Amino acid sequence: MSFLQAALIALICYLGALSTPWILGTTGGWYTLTRPLVAGFLVGLILGDVTTGVLIGVAVQAVFIGLITPGGTVPADLSFVCYLGIPLAMISGAAPEVAVSISVGFGVIGVAVWQIFSVGNAAWAHLGDRYAEEGNLEGIIRINYLAQIPWFFLRGVLPFVILFFGGELAPNLITFLETQAPWFLEFLGLLGGAFPAVGIAILLLQITPNVRMLMWFILGWAAVSYLGLSIVAIAVFGVIIALVYYMYFSRMEETTVEA
Repeated sequence: MSFLQAALIALICYLGALSTPWILGTTGGWYTLTRPLVAGFLVGLILGDVTTGVLIGVAVQAVFIGLITPGGTVPADLSFVCYLGIPLAMISGAAPEVAVSISVGFGVIGVAVWQIFSVGNAAWAHLGDRYAEEGNLEGIIRINYLAQIPWFFLRGVLPFVILFFGGELAPNLITFLETQAPWFLEFLGLLGGAFPAVGIAILLLQITPNVRMLMWFILGWAAVSYLGLSIVAIAVFGVIIALVYYMYFSRMEETTVEA
């Protein structure tokens, strides 16, 4: 990986971090740039292979499709998942299933590093409290900029170092595993193939609060798997069913109230 490629990926990693305010806050950064599908496209664009980037992004996105980060809770560090796992998997030539396992591993490591930096950043909050007591508005504004320095090192400098200097090692490591330990790559592939099921299960827990809602999901899955309908067709049927469903139960509630 070239210096420019590593620098661009590291820059996007920083701009898309949860604590970075520059790209429309969390809306343009965390919830846009740091989605695996978007990251796969951007990384593929930078590395010159958009197709592979998107394919890996889709596989990784399935794992984290139900991920939510309430408050400071970060179950998985998507910054490292997207901008360390995906590019290293691409340059090593790993299959999407193996790329998923690599990305999940970086996500776990990133959570530990995130917590360490979060504890250290509490010092800025105490300094802000002191400035607030003094009525020092300029000081409060200044520390909000200074507090970005450690996050830039975590999300910008560290990924650059790993990508630039580790980029040469990743292909050699995959080649070594292919020749000396193919069973380990097979294990990573099986593990990566199972991870998306976990992501879908987490999503279902959020969108299907009862068995009645789960029935519609199973109906859509069966229509795709056995009837060969496209996702667009399922979406159209889903909207129609949702409208009929809503109108039916709304009318039942009105009848109940009148009675």
